[in-house]
Amino acid sequence: MSEKRDFVVGMLVGSAIGAAVALLYAPQPGDATRDMIKQKAGEAKDRAGELATTAKEKAGEIASTAKEKAGTVAGTISSTVSEKASTVRDSAKGVVDQVKSTAQDLVDRGRSLVETKKDQVAAAVDAGKQAYQEKRNELEADVQDDMDNAPSTVGSSGTAPAA
Repeated sequence: MSEKRDFVVGMLVGSAIGAAVALLYAPQPGDATRDMIKQKAGEAKDRAGELATTAKEKAGEIASTAKEKAGTVAGTISSTVSEKASTVRDSAKGVVDQVKSTAQDLVDRGRSLVETKKDQVAAAVDAGKQAYQEKRNELEADVQDDMDNAPSTVGSSGTAPAA
């Protein structure tokens, strides 16, 4: 049971991390990335719900089978099997709760990472705008200097008159 739980948790964590990394490096606009992250977060939540339902169904099947077999055996064996079925149900519920909690943690971490990257991109855009404006001002000043230093008269041939 522990191996299955570890596998399911590992699968969810790996899927969420892979999806987050793929989204962060995808060449698309921020709005599309945010929409995709929302979609992937919804899919992860849906997948966690599906896994929880499957775990509950499996636990129910195991409990039902255990009860059928216990009915054919003596009273002491019957009570022992019922106790084991209860333990299995409690265990399955614990796994479901843990999977839901892990999935929510991953979604929250993904959102946090997206916000961080969004802030970094915004800072880079602002820096680019500032660099553009500084270079533009510098070039305009150079052009103005060139115009101020250029000879004021130009001959009909497009060259400066000979002295």
